[in-house]
Amino acid sequence: MPVTSNTSPVVALAKIGRLRLLKDLYETVFISPFVRVESVDRGKEIAAPDALEIEKAIDEGWVKVVKLTRKQSLHTRRLVGETRIGLGEAEALTLARDRGMMAIFDDKEPRAIAKSWNLECMSTVMVLYEAFVKKLISYDELIDSLAKLAKVMWISTDVITEIIKRAKKVIE
Repeated sequence: MPVTSNTSPVVALAKIGRLRLLKDLYETVFISPFVRVESVDRGKEIAAPDALEIEKAIDEGWVKVVKLTRKQSLHTRRLVGETRIGLGEAEALTLARDRGMMAIFDDKEPRAIAKSWNLECMSTVMVLYEAFVKKLISYDELIDSLAKLAKVMWISTDVITEIIKRAKKVIE
């Protein structure tokens, strides 16, 4: 089942060496041209290794850059103007709605909009947890990945604690 994402989940997973989990879990990740610019082009400008990892996934074809239609572009601009979300989030929301797929967001505003549109969404932390549940990573790898993720993005200690509790229940 394909998913879409804005920039931060893709970059965060690439930074901790776990981008490929998206392929293993969902096969295909659709991103907008703006997300590509933010994650690859701007990343390469500052020599960020994660940018090369994301570009490689695009070259391999499992991360697909999807050009938005004129109507979708107008909708995303309106969404940005009327809400407190960025262009990458608005484009990912539009792709998720129009293609009926799940979206990955870390910020509460796009998750709230997705919920109001009856769209399924999850966070980067939940991607790691799902990979653990599906036995793509071990418990120790989950803990290590959460620790690395907490170094590249802000995560509430309550969220980390809850994920660890859930993971322990899975292995008991």
